[in-house]
Amino acid sequence: MTSRPFRQTADPIVGAAIGSRLFPFSGKPDGGRVVDFRLLGVVEAWSRHERIDLGPPKQRFLLAVLALKINQPISVDRLVDLTWPISPPPTAQHAIHVRISKLRATIAKRNRDGRAIEILTKGSAYVLQADPMCVDAHRFRALVADARAGKNDTDKMSLYRRALELWRGPPLADVASEIADQLCAGLEETRLIALEECLDAELRLGRHRIVIDELTELVAQYPYRQQLLAQLMLALHRSGRGPEALHAYKTARLRMIEELGLEPDMALRRLEHAILLGDPCLDLAGPGPRVPAPRLPAQVEAAIEVDQLTRRFGEVTALDQVSFAVAPGEIVGVLGAPGAGKTTLIRVLGTLLAPTGGSFAIAGVPSHRGAEIRALIGLLPAPADQPGHLTGVETLASCARFSGLGRTEAWRLAGRLLAEVGLVDVAGSRISAYDRELRCRLGLATALVREPSVLLLDEPTSGLNPLAANRLLDLIQQAATWRGATVLFTTWEPAEVAYVRARQLILDRGVAQRCEPRDGVTLARVSSHGCC
Repeated sequence: MTSRPFRQTADPIVGAAIGSRLFPFSGKPDGGRVVDFRLLGVVEAWSRHERIDLGPPKQRFLLAVLALKINQPISVDRLVDLTWPISPPPTAQHAIHVRISKLRATIAKRNRDGRAIEILTKGSAYVLQADPMCVDAHRFRALVADARAGKNDTDKMSLYRRALELWRGPPLADVASEIADQLCAGLEETRLIALEECLDAELRLGRHRIVIDELTELVAQYPYRQQLLAQLMLALHRSGRGPEALHAYKTARLRMIEELGLEPDMALRRLEHAILLGDPCLDLAGPGPRVPAPRLPAQVEAAIEVDQLTRRFGEVTALDQVSFAVAPGEIVGVLGAPGAGKTTLIRVLGTLLAPTGGSFAIAGVPSHRGAEIRALIGLLPAPADQPGHLTGVETLASCARFSGLGRTEAWRLAGRLLAEVGLVDVAGSRISAYDRELRCRLGLATALVREPSVLLLDEPTSGLNPLAANRLLDLIQQAATWRGATVLFTTWEPAEVAYVRARQLILDRGVAQRCEPRDGVTLARVSSHGCC
């Protein structure tokens, strides 16, 4: 079994005596008990401050198995299987009886005052009869239960730390049994969960600077436990070390993609996004979770309302009497093959094309008031290429200046948007050096310059592989959530609509074929030639 480092705390608060009902005894090795069995590390037994000789490894392993299942009978056959998982010797049962006899004699020498610690025979089984609190593994579980029931975070932290200090290394570390990991897997997982819960309490108590070193070691030791990474990121952020928090996320994300082919959980991605934005909900004494304020007037029932919208190019009908409505804050995906009318729909709603017939309104503003609509929307037309000779920050700053911001405000907004879409590292690079994903992210940032109420995005993931497309969809979803914005995006890939749990409108040669509701809710008033 591979040895792992276990951190011991030297904190005076954590190390102080606790008035727990479980620990009315001293802090010496045996704690004042007749016999103290220790399994969380090398297998030991102590009595009256003296270490007991438990014999060779297989004999100590037998005691450990009985102690893990204290007061529960374990059959001799089971003990044989655990001691020799592969090809037990013909004398295996006899060897078990001999070792149990020796353990009985050893314990009896320390049990002269009549307090019951015995190995009893129950038919063809053996049982270690004793108070479970004489075994460190059971004391650990009891302390963790006490910590979870604690009335405040100070008590919780102290109890968790007392429980964690019982660990001196991997369970049954020196008994050289192939089965030890299997027997103690639940204990190890309980330890890690307790450690995460303890660190949560410490972060709530404002101990973010104190736990950074410990969390750094833990993240290196357990790179796939995303809760530990989130705690490290939060601790670094609260300590004024935001760039290091983002670097920790980036490093972990690349490792997960390379080694597992997986992206971090959504919760971790949202934390990264909140750190990028400097969200006050992450502050220790800050407000509660941020709830986006509605971007539209309260009296507006539909962020996008389309009524019998038609657009013709000569004899070709690109949109044919399409009608639908999108509620404020919704995300709707428009699905269709090339030539279905998706791009025409976005360009008409974005006031780049005038409708041939019908009408539409954005946030209650009718289609004939184009200037007012353009002030409300963020538009990403296809193709959305940017001048290759400019850098990313120059492109966004130019857009911000064009929208009416002064030079200082424009550059500040450009920096914030670059951080939001994950382009800080390439902000000063020319766009000609960007790959397709970076260009798509920059296009999204450009659409966000006006802090829009409605985002109209024409095939924002075009040309991206599925992983890159999902990353961009995450950014779109997060940008809309933080702003309380409505999103209408087009795609030919149904999986993208499903990924963001969006409603979908299906177009076919300019006709709205049907609307697929999300979670059983029908999209408001979608109709075309009797469909939906």
